[in-house]
Amino acid sequence: MRRGAVMRLGLRTKFFLYSNTLIVVTMGLVAVLGIVHERDARYEGIVSRARSLTEVLAIPITDALMYEELGLVSEGGLIENTIDEVVRRNRDLIRYVVVTDPTGRVTHSNRWQLLGRRFPRALGPDAVGRGPVTETLVDSDGMRVLEVRTTLNISTRYWGSLAAGFSLKPVEQTVEAIGKRVALMALILMFGNSVLTALYVETLIRPILGLNATMKRAGRGDLSVRCEDRRKDEVGELAAAFNRMMDELERSRELEAVRRSQLAHTEKMAAVGALAAGVAHEVNNPLAGILACLENIENAPADEGMRRRYLELIRDGIQRIERTVQNLLDFSRPREMTLEPTSINHNIRHVVELVSYQLNRAGVELGLELDPGEPEVLADHFQMEQLLLNLVLNAIQAMPDGGRLTLRTRVEGETIVVEVEDTGTGIAPEIRGRIFDPFFTTRDVGEGTGLGLAVSDAIVRAHGGAIELESEEGRGTVFRVRLPRHGGGQKRGRTA
Repeated sequence: MRRGAVMRLGLRTKFFLYSNTLIVVTMGLVAVLGIVHERDARYEGIVSRARSLTEVLAIPITDALMYEELGLVSEGGLIENTIDEVVRRNRDLIRYVVVTDPTGRVTHSNRWQLLGRRFPRALGPDAVGRGPVTETLVDSDGMRVLEVRTTLNISTRYWGSLAAGFSLKPVEQTVEAIGKRVALMALILMFGNSVLTALYVETLIRPILGLNATMKRAGRGDLSVRCEDRRKDEVGELAAAFNRMMDELERSRELEAVRRSQLAHTEKMAAVGALAAGVAHEVNNPLAGILACLENIENAPADEGMRRRYLELIRDGIQRIERTVQNLLDFSRPREMTLEPTSINHNIRHVVELVSYQLNRAGVELGLELDPGEPEVLADHFQMEQLLLNLVLNAIQAMPDGGRLTLRTRVEGETIVVEVEDTGTGIAPEIRGRIFDPFFTTRDVGEGTGLGLAVSDAIVRAHGGAIELESEEGRGTVFRVRLPRHGGGQKRGRTA
């Protein structure tokens, strides 16, 4: 049977079933032992009574046989009268009485059809002095009887044997009645116990089930849940320990958030350093043009047309410098994480603007394969740009002799996939498991912090996504980021 097909029982049901099963088994065993004891006691009682009646009945029958032999009585029927009287007085118990002669032939009996026949269980002279013989038999009508046999003798004088059958039906009826009363009492007691057990189980198990439900909520990420620990028993101690653990987890999460923020900012500053050369280039070129325009204006102050044309060029150059510096400030400024619909394609384009100088200087060709639907994620705009910038700078540094950098986006169901692919040196298999560890780097001292990929991984996980790696030494690397898609993905995100 498959595991999923097995019915799962709750703790409350299990405890109730276990306790009631134990009680049912115990009470059933007690009832059986009680019935067996009562049956044995009743059986011993009827055996004792039957032996006594048989021995008492044997006395007048033996006397009558002796008197007949001595000729002291002339009339017959004395033995028949004695048998009839005993049977009449014990009609509920005695079923038959059989008197046999020394040869085992029936001479007297309350069952006339046995007269003259040989009685198969008659006692012989060798049984004299051994006492009565008791045996349980099944009578001709199917009823169980207790047969008691004894010899008819005085000293060594042997006249035959006496057999009396006693019905066991009264014993069986009594035992059956007692069994029914015991069973009824057991059912009543079990019902009462079940009610008490249910109340007890509810009182005992409810706090445990409440603690279990609270732990499940905590397992789903809600670290604000707490248990009531007012009980003074082990459950209360467990709840108090759980609350202390949740307090520690909350503090640990806060410390982890602070540490992650600090690492992210540290890596951001390292990225700003890597962008400095590009920023300097983006600022120096417009400044050189502005200086040239100013010199030309000074050399021809009377040329009004040239002055207007150069002033316009100066204004464009200053705006370009302002835009470059503002982009760098926006990226480097520390911010709190703010989730909002964000266009991944827009983030990629912005990052490409920031690294355009590094791409040109490294001789890296750029390829953009962006999803035309402008897919969106619910994310922090600046953290998404830091993630992409870290991966792009890592790819550029992996291609010291130039190559091709390809940035892709596509939608797979409810997931947006972002790929950063380079044709660089690749990553050795023995270090692939460590590249996301903080401060792990293969570059020379002073060329990297070892935080870029660790911060990237933390940013992706903070947004409910995952980052994958494919690499082949000498042929390049692909970093694949999977993020949950937001809404329909048709609206543009931030543009600033």
